[in-house]
Amino acid sequence: MCTSHITLTTLWKFFHYSPKRAESLKAVQQVLDLPELKVVKPSDTRWLSHERCVKAIKASYSAIVTALNNIYEQTHAPEALGISKALCRPSTLVAIYLLDYVLPQVAKLSRALQTERIDLTAITPLVDATLNTLDDAMLLAANWVLELMDAKNEIEEVTDITLTTESIATFQGQVAEPFIRMLKANISSRFISQDIVSSFGIFDPKKVPAADSSDFHTYGEDLIDVLLAHYGAELPAKTAGGDEYTKEALISRETREEWKTFRSYLSKKPKGNLHLQLKELTTSDMLSEFFQTLAPWQTYVYLSLSALLQWKGASPK
Repeated sequence: MCTSHITLTTLWKFFHYSPKRAESLKAVQQVLDLPELKVVKPSDTRWLSHERCVKAIKASYSAIVTALNNIYEQTHAPEALGISKALCRPSTLVAIYLLDYVLPQVAKLSRALQTERIDLTAITPLVDATLNTLDDAMLLAANWVLELMDAKNEIEEVTDITLTTESIATFQGQVAEPFIRMLKANISSRFISQDIVSSFGIFDPKKVPAADSSDFHTYGEDLIDVLLAHYGAELPAKTAGGDEYTKEALISRETREEWKTFRSYLSKKPKGNLHLQLKELTTSDMLSEFFQTLAPWQTYVYLSLSALLQWKGASPK
């Protein structure tokens, strides 16, 4: 897959830095009645740019190969021949179709996590659904395999590639499966458990019950214990006397009592963005002084949620 990434980057440079070559590609696209798509630069880290890059190459694959061959015949530019040969390798072609299936799934997850009004309870189900969809990519009857076989005749007209079910199965076993396993492991490692993610929601002012309701006086107490159990062992907080807190000390009556005060404070706050709310709580010296027991692990919650909201996915190389 790394070789495919290098090929896509080289292809982008070939057309991007030469308006004349770009016009040659456009002319072939017009003749073949294909969309006039530009080759997009694949980013090392952003799924969305890779998704657009792969989609454009897949849609104009025949035009790109034809344009490269025409340019080589007219100019004898060795780079054109080299890129054409790389694109016409069965492994590169199959990788393009695989990535065109995989990248939109990861990009959708990335976009969902960057929405302003994020639903914390939906994160783990969305991650699990994405992982299950990635598993489907390893099936011989996967949609991307069927699309590839549907394009078989068109591909074989412009290349020397001969596609067979056996060759695709070999690719899946040798390349696709290790890549999908690596991708799933990378995604899974970036997300903490559903219990912890859901517990972050107690800091959302929009979810705090009205102060005069019966639910207000018990709101968040069960989830406070979940968060303290998870973050407590890692906290470097100190008592007023300078002694370090232990995990057992954090899960204490004092902590629960302070949560009751904090809950009242939240109920008076404007119903704004959860992430911004946590940022205020963790950067305000006044609040840190007032909520001395809760302040240290609020920082851990904020940093964890920040990483979650800013996730763009691992490099797809």
